[in-house]
Amino acid sequence: MELEIELPRRSEAFGGMKSIIENGVVKADADAAKSDGVADKDDGNTNGASNNNVTVVKKTIAPAKPIPFISQVSSSGETTILGYQLAVDRRTLRRNASLEPLHSWLKIQTDCGHITRQETVSMIPPVVLDAKEGMSVLDMCAAPGSKTCQILEAVGGMPAKDGEISGSNVEPKGYIVANDADPKRAYMLVTQLRRLQSPAVFVTSADGQFFPVLDEKNVRGTDKEGMFDRVLCDVPCSGDGTVRKNPGIWKQWNQLGALALHPLQLSIALRGARLAHVGGYVVYSTCSMNPTENESVVAELLRIADGALELEDPRERMEGLIARPGWSSWKATLSERTNSLGFVEYASYDDVEPEWRRRVRESCFPPTEEEAKRFQLHKSLRCLPHDMDTGGFFVA
Repeated sequence: MELEIELPRRSEAFGGMKSIIENGVVKADADAAKSDGVADKDDGNTNGASNNNVTVVKKTIAPAKPIPFISQVSSSGETTILGYQLAVDRRTLRRNASLEPLHSWLKIQTDCGHITRQETVSMIPPVVLDAKEGMSVLDMCAAPGSKTCQILEAVGGMPAKDGEISGSNVEPKGYIVANDADPKRAYMLVTQLRRLQSPAVFVTSADGQFFPVLDEKNVRGTDKEGMFDRVLCDVPCSGDGTVRKNPGIWKQWNQLGALALHPLQLSIALRGARLAHVGGYVVYSTCSMNPTENESVVAELLRIADGALELEDPRERMEGLIARPGWSSWKATLSERTNSLGFVEYASYDDVEPEWRRRVRESCFPPTEEEAKRFQLHKSLRCLPHDMDTGGFFVA
């Protein structure tokens, strides 16, 4: 898998290694490759040298390719690409001696808060969120914090002009509340955000489904809850979309995990919707491909909202993104080892045995034909690993 890095606007001031990224002049030499124990066959298209029956190929790493949908449009209409993808895996980057200058540069700029390294699909939810300068944003399940960093720049919480210092007395234009239910993960979030030195981020630790109203005017005697322009619900999930980099999930996965997470995911999404302003955006995302954790949650959210929420299609403003449409039809399943398939399927909630109805809930089933036309679940995004050489992801 290729390494993806996010390059905010401030990194344009850096020379030196930026030319290496753009021009692809870093080479993986034979000695370094041999020391890594890497053996590549000579395919006739590159210059190879055979040594002890091991053929080592000298390669030039391709330039970083821009990720067009990881971009930002300024008030003047100028588009700035914020994401780039390097054609080199993490292991090679860390262990190949000839790549040490690039690796060191990346580590230094990451520690300084100038760049953030993360997977391409992990950058998609903040782009769909479409946060603007001056907005208030709630990241309900923020740890480890890469998405929070991305949103922070979009709302104007980080200095963008040359010469400005992070943490200076320059008043931020917008702000983000970064929350995580686990105090240990919230501490990890603080560590991640500390390098940015921004006064526009607030870290909290509370259960997302019970996140409190923060506006003191609304604490007593009012039911007004919406106070955020944007809310991101990147909820806990089974993570089956990450199986390429986490093969252990393949052995451990079963449908009961997804069924157990479904009510929590729905509760977080419902609370996020209540905390958003009228006219604001709520983004729901998982790194799962299971409709129990994805479309069924979105469908139930739209059903409960009864017209107060509608699904938008972000594809038009995400050039180069390859994403499949969301599903409007599926069957609820339950793990069953005695079954030759390993699971049983239910066409409707009425088919579920009474003893399993606490697990296989009615909200796990697809919408009716009339609801499917109204919900338009095809507008959600299904990012499959083999389409863009990424992990699997769902965004709505």
